[in-house]
Amino acid sequence: MNLYLNYFKEEENTEGDNDPIGIIIAADKHDHIVKYATGGLSNKIFVSKYQLYLPKQKVLEEKVKEIIEKN
Repeated sequence: MNLYLNYFKEEENTEGDNDPIGIIIAADKHDHIVKYATGGLSNKIFVSKYQLYLPKQKVLEEKVKEIIEKN
């Protein structure tokens, strides 16, 4: 994920773009694995729980805004 975020930031972003963020989708979230896999990374990578369905667009937009505002 970090490789792709760095590439996108350097090669694809244009002036005025925000830094890219990564979203890791997995069936389980093991806190110790997440800690070591993402520790020390400067890119914004979010790890959360897997869902069998996508939430409605409005709910998803609100959640993304909430996460962005926290950071």
